[in-house]
Amino acid sequence: MSIEQKLSHDWFIHADDKDKRLYVSREKPNPSGALSPCNMSPDDVDYEMSQGKNKKVLEICGMEQKSFEYFVEKYGETYEFLSFFKCQLISDFSPLEKLKKIEGIRIYWNIRANTLWDMSQNPKLEYLNIKDTKKIAYNPVILKKAKYLKFIEFHGDIFSPYPMQSLEWMRGMSSLENVKLHLIKLEDRSTDILEAMPSLKRFDFPAGMFTTEEIAYMCAKYPHISGQSLRAYNTEDAMLNDIRICGYRKPGLDLPKGQARLDKYIKEFDALVEKYKAELKNNT
Repeated sequence: MSIEQKLSHDWFIHADDKDKRLYVSREKPNPSGALSPCNMSPDDVDYEMSQGKNKKVLEICGMEQKSFEYFVEKYGETYEFLSFFKCQLISDFSPLEKLKKIEGIRIYWNIRANTLWDMSQNPKLEYLNIKDTKKIAYNPVILKKAKYLKFIEFHGDIFSPYPMQSLEWMRGMSSLENVKLHLIKLEDRSTDILEAMPSLKRFDFPAGMFTTEEIAYMCAKYPHISGQSLRAYNTEDAMLNDIRICGYRKPGLDLPKGQARLDKYIKEFDALVEKYKAELKNNT
């Protein structure tokens, strides 16, 4: 079963899947403030796990460092997929190195951790989704050790794209097949690293992350790599329009009103791709 199939089937958690959700269900005093849900204790973990939680797939909400370490040590070994939602106060994810059966991990909203963990210790880990974790997203260089990872997603904030230093963190990830960057802004837009990614099949990024010329160059040099913005236009980033022209500061268009402009952009993009193909061929 592919990773996409697991995400939509085996690892999918419905709203009423109580056995796949771990959170503090007992009434307890909470301090006021945005971090008030993050007060799960080891005793809370034992109580919730005694309620018949799923032993392979689990979404965890409200853990802090102590309860996180306790959960991993006592219950973690059986899990294939874990989702950490609103576990803002976990500062060190290195205990996850102990999980030898884990295949997929999602971290959604964390403000303390500034790095991930040594994923070379997780021989079955293929999928990683990092969302709303600004410190981790900036320079996740430790991912170079993730030699088994096949699919990785980084999501920034909807109101302000998260900065990412470069794509250099991908170097050494020989098994990586699929990369998705959403609401991420690259400081260094070099894509030379793609030449060192033998297994990469798909690279998704926002339509405005690169210039049209940079996108056309990638299409010419890496024709085996597909992606929602590795083309003249897409519909995924269209927002209020029907389509979005791919390239920095390129417009959105409505059809059929904008068909003539779309045809012009496609013609110019295709010409750029052919130009770069010829240049690359002459340089070999």
